Amino acid sequence: MYHWFSPDTSPVENAYALRALLDCLVRLNESYLKYHPKTPALYRSGVYYERVDEWLPIPALYQLGYGDCKSLAAALIAEYRAAKIPCEATFRWIVRPHAPELVRDFHILVEVENGWEDPSKVLGMGKNEVAPIQYVEDVDYFGADRSASVERNMRKLKIF
Repeated sequence: MYHWFSPDTSPVENAYALRALLDCLVRLNESYLKYHPKTPALYRSGVYYERVDEWLPIPALYQLGYGDCKSLAAALIAEYRAAKIPCEATFRWIVRPHAPELVRDFHILVEVENGWEDPSKVLGMGKNEVAPIQYVEDVDYFGADRSASVERNMRKLKIF
């Protein structure tokens, strides 16, 4: 997907793309768990955190044995939903330190009734990876002219 997540793509467009990809991966995982109910729970599966480029559904994630925030969060959300635990994927934009330009990345969390759960941290994402990353202030990412429509989109897309 060369168009999205490039320096020329708008933040709102990137957010819509990320939301669509997350929702799709969660639904694939929900379908998998429906037909494979004896699948081990994520935290008992032996899977650990490691960065990957791929968006891994549960069978590929478990076969590989590791994945990053997008795959881990989508797996946990499907598991929680199968257990009737209300939850939602949510994301936060982050900026890479010491990059020649403002490189924006994202981190996926699981929003539950009383806060957020970070399966990446639970499964081994260490301080060395997270410590130097600073969250992008909205004004840095969306610009000083952030409009009411951007505000509505952010709430709609579960960007906190």
